[in-house]
Amino acid sequence: MWILFKVFLLFIWLLCSSNNGAYANDNDFTHSHIVSVSDLLPPTVCNRTRTALPQGPGKASLEVVSKYGPCSRLNKGISTHTPPLRKGRQRFHSENSRRLQKAIPHNYMQKSKSFQFPAKINNTAVDEYYIVVAIGEPKQYISLLLDIGSDLTWTQCKPCIHCSQQRDPFFDPSKSKTFSKIPCNSASCRILRKLLPPNGQDNCSSEECPYNIAYADNSSDGGFWAADRITIQEANRDGYFSWYPFLLGCTNNNTSDQNGASGIMGLDRSPISIISQTNTSYFSYCLPSPYGSTGYITFGRPDAVNSKFIKYTPIITTPEQSEYYDITITGISVGGEKLPFNSTYITKLSAIIDSGNEITRLPSPIYAALRSAFRKRMMKYKKTKADDEDDFDTCYDLSAYETVVVPKITFHFLGGVDLELDVRGTLVVFSVSQVCLAFAIFPSDPNSISLGNVQQRGYEVHYDVAGRRLGFGPGNCS
Repeated sequence: MWILFKVFLLFIWLLCSSNNGAYANDNDFTHSHIVSVSDLLPPTVCNRTRTALPQGPGKASLEVVSKYGPCSRLNKGISTHTPPLRKGRQRFHSENSRRLQKAIPHNYMQKSKSFQFPAKINNTAVDEYYIVVAIGEPKQYISLLLDIGSDLTWTQCKPCIHCSQQRDPFFDPSKSKTFSKIPCNSASCRILRKLLPPNGQDNCSSEECPYNIAYADNSSDGGFWAADRITIQEANRDGYFSWYPFLLGCTNNNTSDQNGASGIMGLDRSPISIISQTNTSYFSYCLPSPYGSTGYITFGRPDAVNSKFIKYTPIITTPEQSEYYDITITGISVGGEKLPFNSTYITKLSAIIDSGNEITRLPSPIYAALRSAFRKRMMKYKKTKADDEDDFDTCYDLSAYETVVVPKITFHFLGGVDLELDVRGTLVVFSVSQVCLAFAIFPSDPNSISLGNVQQRGYEVHYDVAGRRLGFGPGNCS
C-alpha cells in the first residue's frame, strides 16, 4: 500500500512538472497567480459589458478606455501595447525633472463657484487613457489624456503653427463666444509665467500670455493661457458638470505626440489643475485590466456600502505641499515574503502614485531585491531578452506552456494598507515568447518610487483630496 502511495505522489509531481502546467513553486500556491498563458495576451476585441459604472446621487461616472486597446476610437481599434512602453522612459525623465524644478505659488487665482453637481460624464482615460470633454460655447468636443502627475489642462488650438495629428477637429477659439485670452501684462500672467516659463522669456511681446513645456526627449508643447467653459457630459445623458471660467492652455506649437488625442487633462493637486479649479474634493478611477475591457472615472464619493471595502493610506503633507499625491510605502512582498529591507529605509523614500507612467520605478537596491525574489520563483521558465533592454531585464518565453504560476507581488502602505497586484499588474506581455516583469529602476533619483498605472489596473484608486488620503478598493473593470 505504501509503495502505491509513493507511486501516486510521483505521478502527481511529474504531472505538475510537465510543460503544459509548470509551476514556479511546487509547494505553495497561496501567494501565486495560476493563469492561462493565452489569457495574458492583450485582447483584440472590445468588451464593454465587463464594466459596471458606479451610479448614485452626487457622483458622475464615465468610461475609461486605453488609447492603445481595441475599445479606443483614437487608434481605430488597432490594439498594441508596445508604443506606451517604448515612450514611457522618456516621459518619466521629463516628469521627474518637472517635479524637481516646479515651485507653485499658493492662492494665486480666484476660484469660481459655478461648478454644477450632480454631474454625469463621458469617455475617459489617462495619459494612456482619455476622456472626451467639451470646450467653449457652442461646445467643441476634444479627447484629453488623463494624467494624475500633471497640472495644466491643455488642448491643441487653431491656428496651429505645428501640431500633432489628432482624431477630433482642432479646437477653434474664434468659434467660442466664451473664450478669452489671458493678457500678457496682467498679474495672473506674471504668476503663470513663473510656473511654466515661455522658453525663459520674461517680457511680454504680444497680447498673449505664453507658456512652454519642454520634455527630456527634446519635444515640447508651446502656446498661450486662456479661459473658457469646460463641460464634461455623459453620452446620451442629460447629466453634466460645467465650469466657467476654466483656465487652460491653448497649444499651437506642439512637437510631442498624443497618439490621436487633443491634449492632456491635469489631475494633480496644484492650483491650476482641474481638481483645484473645480473644487473637487473626491474622485476615483478604475483602469481596465485587460485592455479589451473599459474602466471608469467617478467624481464624487462612494456610497456607504462600497466605502466599507476601501482601505486608505495618508497622502503625505509638508509645509511645502507637493502638487503630487505623495504616499508612504512600508514594504514590498514577493510570493508572500517581504523584501529584506529595514522599514525605516523604505518609509523615508519619496513615493508618488502616477497614472501617466506605465510601469513602477524603484530605487536600484529595492528593484534588485524584487527582481531576485521574482526570478527565484520563476526558475522553471525559460528566460529571454526584451527589445527594450533599458527598462526590462527579467523576461520569459512562455510559449511552451498552457498554464503558468506567477508569484504575487504586494505593496504595503502606511496605515496597514496592502495592495496585492493583479497578474497583469505584475507582467508586461509583448507576446507569449516575451513576457517581462513590469518594474524598472528609477533612473534619475535613488530615493524615489513612482507607482505606475500597470500596477493600479483592476482596482479602484480613490483620491480623498479633502481628507488627504489615498484608498484602494475592489474594482469592476477586470
